[in-house]
Amino acid sequence: MAIAITRTLAACALLSALPAAAQQPAETAYPERPVRVVVPVAPGGSTDLVARIMSGKLGDALGKTFVVDNRAGAGALIGTDVVAKAAPDGYTLLFAYAAHTIAPFIFSRVPYDVFNDFTPITLVASQPLLLTINPSIGTSSVKELIALAKAKPGQLNVGLATPSSSGALIAEWFKVVTHTNITSVPFKGGALAMTALLQGEIQFMFATAPAAMPHLKSGKARVIATSGDHRLSYLPEVPTLDEVGLKGFEAEPWGGFLGPARLPRAIVDRIYQASTESLKQADTRERLAASGNVPVGSSPEKFAQRLARELRQNAELIKRVGMKAD
Repeated sequence: MAIAITRTLAACALLSALPAAAQQPAETAYPERPVRVVVPVAPGGSTDLVARIMSGKLGDALGKTFVVDNRAGAGALIGTDVVAKAAPDGYTLLFAYAAHTIAPFIFSRVPYDVFNDFTPITLVASQPLLLTINPSIGTSSVKELIALAKAKPGQLNVGLATPSSSGALIAEWFKVVTHTNITSVPFKGGALAMTALLQGEIQFMFATAPAAMPHLKSGKARVIATSGDHRLSYLPEVPTLDEVGLKGFEAEPWGGFLGPARLPRAIVDRIYQASTESLKQADTRERLAASGNVPVGSSPEKFAQRLARELRQNAELIKRVGMKAD
């Protein structure tokens, strides 16, 4: 897959995956049987949690079971490929996450076309990352962390939850924009990376809220910045990376539903509408907030535009930082 991608080409490719409602027959009976939701990560993490919350809600709203099928491996390529090759009938969906726009540019072989093999349905939620440090390194701010890294080139370790994660990408970008020599240490999951942080094997990482929050009260970990465009309600004293001088440095991992290419628009709208109604419910919002997620519920068109933008940006960024997973 070529790295040089323009915004226009990417947007056109993704938006063309959204079939016009007038061209599709009404799918009023959907769903008539259980729906499989492929989640391309192992059970237990934040993405899996959100997928299970929303699958349960869709089942309640649409009257049929939405069954989560975890297909982890190869930076989400395995599970994503299952959906890319599925029939476009609405009975196999993908609960994708930020790796969807990263993996195509770090693996040498990708078994699907990330632009043309999927139909965007809705972006469910987003989740800013937390720049989390081991307090033993003796820094209390991003400025001090950068100064320490420059004073000890090659001696600080940053953990990467997985090579295709948003945390990995933002860590590599952090090294570039701060002109620091920091060693990247990859792990097979955020939980393993957090364990390494607590044990002092790595000095910092860009963690999800569920991974970091349990360790803040104990003092075993400290959050010194967040990666979103505004401060978090549950960490109001912690500045954003933009606030501390890394201008434009924003990254918010996300989770959302996609289907195979050519999924009928009537089915797309049915899932989208049920999702947005579910996201308005107080218990849904509370459960998402408890895991550090912010409800979104964007339209298929807006989700397609976000995917196109991220694919363009990530292609350029990954080429610049030289990220590779194989």
